[in-house]
Amino acid sequence: MKQGFQHSLHQWYSTGSGRAVSAQEKGLVESAVQNLFGYFFVQLGVSSSEYLMASSRIKYKLLIDPLLEYESTEALKDPHCHLIRADLDYLPIGKEKADVVLLPHTLEVAADPYYLLRQVDSMLVPEGHVIITGFNPYGCFIMRHRWFKRDRVFEQAKLETSQRIKEWLQVLGYDIQIQSYSSVTCFVQRPSEGGFISLVEWFERGLSGLGLQFGNVYCLVAKKRIDSPTLVGSRWHMPRWMAIPSRGVTSATRAHSKLLRNNSKR
Repeated sequence: MKQGFQHSLHQWYSTGSGRAVSAQEKGLVESAVQNLFGYFFVQLGVSSSEYLMASSRIKYKLLIDPLLEYESTEALKDPHCHLIRADLDYLPIGKEKADVVLLPHTLEVAADPYYLLRQVDSMLVPEGHVIITGFNPYGCFIMRHRWFKRDRVFEQAKLETSQRIKEWLQVLGYDIQIQSYSSVTCFVQRPSEGGFISLVEWFERGLSGLGLQFGNVYCLVAKKRIDSPTLVGSRWHMPRWMAIPSRGVTSATRAHSKLLRNNSKR
């Protein structure tokens, strides 16, 4: 796990530009969790001081992070939110115990993101939901800080596109339900009255309408798909007693016993 990136990201979110991006991300998460229900909500990793699980209707919440000095003060005020210190590569959650799992930039921290997703898949109940947020590598604001300003925060991050994350989830058997992006603006916290800035933002919105996303942060919501198994094979067939007309318990019992004797001779 890249604890250096997590520490730098937490500090960056306390700056002016970081707070603006954090507010955009919080809005995406709040919209995603408002219609998700269950008994246990698990958040893996803390990237900012925002309490992202606050708007969830799920009562019991677990916040797991290896560095508890970065926990949200709002989370401490929630009596139903429990803080757990644990390495994200070795999660202390049993199989099929969580109803919703939130990963705020957690895949950008993990040494092996796909392995972490497999752990999340194991802890989710059937038809549970996973929520993933991350920086869009092609986001205009992100590219400015990553390539032009050489911001150390984004140089440490292992950024993946939302399309790549979707492919991983589909391989694991998930249905993508929501894919949303934050503002497409390149100039967070700057006045947009200038003609040049307005023109750039208008151009970005046009590209977004064509499917070319330049939002700073993306949010994915996926549902764990459970397929009903179908019994196959030449030796499998419907029991004969199911097709026998109702003649009392004795007739059905005799037919079932005969079926068992025939099977034992094979």
